[in-house]
Formats: sequence, C-alpha cells, structure tokens
Amino acid sequence: MPSTISLDLSLDGGISSGSGDILLYFFFFFVVRVIAIMNVEEEVHRLSQEIKRLGNVQEDGSYKVTFGTLFNDDECANIFEALVGTLRAAKKRKVLTYEGELLLQGVHDSVEIILSPPPPAAN
Repeated sequence: MPSTISLDLSLDGGISSGSGDILLYFFFFFVVRVIAIMNVEEEVHRLSQEIKRLGNVQEDGSYKVTFGTLFNDDECANIFEALVGTLRAAKKRKVLTYEGELLLQGVHDSVEIILSPPPPAAN
C-alpha cells in the first residue's frame, strides 16, 4: 500500500491544496539542496586548507598528510563534525586521493592522503 507525505507550508497553518503549494514545496526542496551543496563545498575547501597546514608539500605541488595526523589534530576536530564524510566528499570531487573507501581511527592512521596539486596557471 503506497504511503503519502503531506507538507503544509501555508502561512496561516491551514490546510490548502493547489499547484501553488506544489511549486512552493519544490522551491523549498531546491533551496535546501543548494544550501547543502554549498556547505559541502565549503567543508572541502576548509579540509584543503588544513591539509596544507598539516601536510608536507611534494615536488609536484601536492600535499601529503596521514589520516592519523588529520584525525588527531585539535583544530581539525573543532572544524569538522564528520571528518571521514568530508574526506569522502573531497575524494569524490577529485580534490584528493587516498587508498580505500572508509578510513577508521587507529586502523588507518598511516594511510596517506594526497591533496592534488593546483592546476597549472593559464598563459
């Protein structure tokens, strides 16, 4: 048996129906989604900054840091509620690379996280 979800977004709190309500619902959903994407992008950017702070620059311009260094850093702990989730989002966006899918404290402390080098400057 299919279930239905009802959402009342009217200003007076009353029950209303019509195409306007559906448009308002989709607009609300779209705005929430855009805000969530912007937050993820900001978190990935902050993670890049922290990897540059804690990591070692490589000859190709990339930065390398271990998961344990990131995880055990007090400043990172204060910034990132879900460090592993932010790492996965950055990996999905090809901002950084590391071996494996899920990193766990202790078990994966020595896994190297490599922040990709900046793109070459356009001439």
